[in-house]
Amino acid sequence: MTLPGRRAWLIAGAVTGCLLSAIQILHDARVPVRFLPGVAARVNGREIDAAGVDRTVAGLDARLRNSQAAARERLVSRMIDEELLVQHALDSGAAETDPEVRAALVRAAIARVTSEISSQSVSESEIGAYYQSHRSAYASPAEFQVTPLYFASRSFPNMEDAERRADSARAAARAGQTVESLQRAADILPFGPPGQLATARTLANYFGPPLADELGRLQAGEATEPAAFGHGVLLLYLNRRVGGATPDLQSIHDLVQADALRSRQEAALEDLLLSLRKSARIDIAQGAHSDSQN
Repeated sequence: MTLPGRRAWLIAGAVTGCLLSAIQILHDARVPVRFLPGVAARVNGREIDAAGVDRTVAGLDARLRNSQAAARERLVSRMIDEELLVQHALDSGAAETDPEVRAALVRAAIARVTSEISSQSVSESEIGAYYQSHRSAYASPAEFQVTPLYFASRSFPNMEDAERRADSARAAARAGQTVESLQRAADILPFGPPGQLATARTLANYFGPPLADELGRLQAGEATEPAAFGHGVLLLYLNRRVGGATPDLQSIHDLVQADALRSRQEAALEDLLLSLRKSARIDIAQGAHSDSQN
């Protein structure tokens, strides 16, 4: 190669090197990014709210925010890391396959709906309307004082004699016979029953739900239908009944307000799910419901 040719190659190489260096410098250079007001950072197009950063910094312990600028910088860096991990989890399909991630997303969606409703005040008229429509839920339960009349079978498992004696006692109660005389004809229970007023739920623990539930339909001086009990037959004589009382709204105002708010939250979540179902295409395999019940 002639001297002019070598010189041309050297010049061309130098120019190429300069161009490559310039391209690398331009590639590494950071072009200033403009942010809208209220944006602290942007990660793959997802923005981090500056107000949220400021609130978090303000809530930090004084020792941790002795340098507010440094604390803010650390917090923004941590939020960037968090956003990167969230995006990585979504890109990896964890939201579709990981049960814990799916459960967390469901909880977050519900929390978002309920928190939005919680920020809205419940009017006094709404509280009053909720109280009126749910008065029975706030009433204290009725209480009963009963005398159990137990008739043991003398030829168990044959119960005919016990049933006959129990029917006779119930007829005597209807005729107005005193409970003391009815007790004298009955046998002794194998355990001590409650002697004072008790709710139907408490009595159900002693005598079973069928007998306890029947008390609500009786008047004082009446007796329940006889029912098999242990090695005999049992009926309950109702001595007296104290009806449950409903407290006035003012005395339970805060409780009713909380219940009304919870009811509104449940309605909002139900409306959201209904809206999502309407806008979604949902295909269910034939027999899927019946299979899930087996």
